[in-house]
Amino acid sequence: MRKIVSITFLVSSVAVQSQINFEQFEWDEVLKKAKEENKTVFLEAYATWSEPCQLLEKYAFSDLEVANFYNDTFLNIRLDMEQYPGIGLAEKYEVSIYPTLLFINGNGEVVHRGCGAMDAGELLDLGRTALSDNNWMTLNKTFEEGEREGGFMSNYLGLMEQGCLNAEGFAQKLLSKIKVEDLTNENSFVLMEEFQWDIYSREFRYMIENMEPFEVAFGKERVHDKIFNTFLAQYQEIYVSEELHLFGIRAFLDQLDGVSFVGSDTLLTMANLHYSEITEDWDTFSETAIAWVGMTGLDDIEELNELAWKFYLFVDSNEKLKIASGWAKEAIDKDPSPSSIDTYASLQFKLGNKKKAIELEKQAIVMAIELQEDVTHYEHQLKTFQAK
Repeated sequence: MRKIVSITFLVSSVAVQSQINFEQFEWDEVLKKAKEENKTVFLEAYATWSEPCQLLEKYAFSDLEVANFYNDTFLNIRLDMEQYPGIGLAEKYEVSIYPTLLFINGNGEVVHRGCGAMDAGELLDLGRTALSDNNWMTLNKTFEEGEREGGFMSNYLGLMEQGCLNAEGFAQKLLSKIKVEDLTNENSFVLMEEFQWDIYSREFRYMIENMEPFEVAFGKERVHDKIFNTFLAQYQEIYVSEELHLFGIRAFLDQLDGVSFVGSDTLLTMANLHYSEITEDWDTFSETAIAWVGMTGLDDIEELNELAWKFYLFVDSNEKLKIASGWAKEAIDKDPSPSSIDTYASLQFKLGNKKKAIELEKQAIVMAIELQEDVTHYEHQLKTFQAK
C-alpha cells in the first residue's frame, strides 16, 4: 500500500511542475523581487485574442522540461498588454506582436527578447540565450560601443528581428548614413544583403546601376542572388496586397525593365503572367503561360492544372489548347484527381473530342464520389458535354 501512495505522490508532483508557474505580483513588486533574488523576470506579453499566444500557452508552457527550467530559473509573469499596466509597458518595451517574450532584469532593462508562437525546444533555447553572453543586452551594448563588423551586425540585427523589432528599418537608417560608393565595403554590404528589401531604395538602385564593382568585390553569384531575392521579395509583397495591386505590378515591371541579372527572365515572365491575367489580356496570358511552363519545367500539379483550366475558360486557339491539354494529362499522370480529370475532359471537349470528354467526366464523378467530394460542378460539365 505504501508503494502505491508513493507512486501516486510522485505522479502528482510531476503534474504540478508541468506548467510554467506565473507569479501574481504587481509589476513593481516583481522587479523588486528580481533584484533581491538576483533573478531575471520572464514576461509573456500577451493579448487575449491572439491565437499564437493560446498555442504557446497550451503546448510549450506545459512541456515538462520547459516548465522546470523556467520555474527554476526565472520569475515568471503574464500581462495582458491591452490592460493596465500592460499598455504602458507595451510602449516602453516596443511590444506590437503577440506574444512578445521579454527577459527583464531587476532594473527594468530588457536582457533578451523573442516573439511569436514557438515549440518547447525553441522556448528552451530562448531562455538559455537570455542567460548567455549572446543575449540582446550584451550585443546591444557592444553595438553602442561602436562595433560594426559584418558578422556582428548580422547577429545583432538577427536578434532584433527575432524579437520583433524593426530590424529592416534600423538597417535602413544605418545604410542612409553610408556613401553609396562605400557600399562595396563588406560590412556595409552585409547590412544591405540581409536586411534591405526595397527595390526603390537609394542603395538598391545604386547597386543595379553599378553592378560591376559589386561583382568584383563580392562575386557575381552573391550579387545576382541579392538582386533576384530583393525583386522577388517585392513581388511577393505586391502579390498578397489587396490595395494598389495593379499599380504595384506595373511599377514592378517598370523597375525590372532593362535590368539584366541571373533569373531576371524568370521574374519578368512571372510578373507578366500575373499582369496579363489581372488585366484579362488572354492572348498575352496564354503565350506567357506557355513560356513560363517551358522555362520552369513546372512540377506543381495544382498550378499546372489551374493554368490548363484557365486555357479552357479563356483561350480559343486550338494549338494552345492542345498544349494546355498536355499539361492536364501530365497532372493526371502524376497525381490523378477529380479536378485534374475534369480539366482534361473540358479541354478535350473544347478541342472537339466530345466522346472522350464525356468518358473522362464520368471518371471524374466516380472518383469524386469515392472521395466524398461535391460532384455538382462535374455533373454540370457532363450535362454541358452531352447537350452539345
